[in-house]
Amino acid sequence: MIKIIKSAVLPLIFSALIISAAGCDESGGITIPSGASELTVSIKSDNNILDNAAIIITQAKALVSDVEFEQESNGKNQLHQKGPLVLDFSLDGTLKEIGTQYIIRDNYTKIKFQLHKPDDTETPADPQFKTGTGATERFSFIIKGTYNGTPFVYKSKASANLIISFSRTEIINLKKNNVTVLFNKLKWFKNGASDLNPNDPQNESIIDNNIKNSFSRAFKDDDKNGQPDQ
Repeated sequence: MIKIIKSAVLPLIFSALIISAAGCDESGGITIPSGASELTVSIKSDNNILDNAAIIITQAKALVSDVEFEQESNGKNQLHQKGPLVLDFSLDGTLKEIGTQYIIRDNYTKIKFQLHKPDDTETPADPQFKTGTGATERFSFIIKGTYNGTPFVYKSKASANLIISFSRTEIINLKKNNVTVLFNKLKWFKNGASDLNPNDPQNESIIDNNIKNSFSRAFKDDDKNGQPDQ
C-alpha cells in the first residue's frame, strides 16, 4: 500500500517542480524559465565601405564557441552558447545571428567568446575547418577573396579568446533582448597604411592579431539596428 501511495505522489511532486522552475512573463504572458531573458547575440560589420582596390573579401567564416557574459555583481560568467558554431559573416553591414538562448536576468559588463580551432579528434560541422589532424591542418577563421586580382584563401591556425567590455553596464532584464558585436573587416589585411598579402606566410601572425583585434565593440541593441540602445 505504501508503494502505491509513493508512486502516485511522485508525479505530483515532479509536476510541481516543473511549474516552480518556470515563470510567466508579466508583459508578454508567455512561460519562460524563471528570472531569465531570451537573449539573441548578433554580429555586424561596423562599416559599409567597399574593399580597397588591392583586397576584395568575398567570404569570411569562423568557428565560434563558449559565448559568455560576465555578471557585474560577482564577476562570474553566464554561458550563452557552447558551440562550436559555424558563423558565416555578413560583409555588407547587415546583422548576423550567432544564436538565441535564455540567460539569467542581471547586469552584465562583458561578452566573451572564442574563435575556436578544432581539436585533432574533433569533427567540425564545416569540413573546411579541418583538412587533417596536424596543427597546420586545423583552422579557426577562413577568409576568401582576391589580392591584386589573385584569389586567396586565408586560414587562421590560431584560437583566440575574445573579451569585449561594454561601454556601459548592460541590463538584460526583458522578455527578449539582443546584444550586437561589431567587427571591422578592413583591418584584417592591414599593417598601418600598408596592405598585407594574405598569400604570404610571413604575414600570418599580424593578420591573426588583426582578426582578434577587429572585434572591438559590443552593446545592447534590442531593435537590431546596429546602434547602441539609448
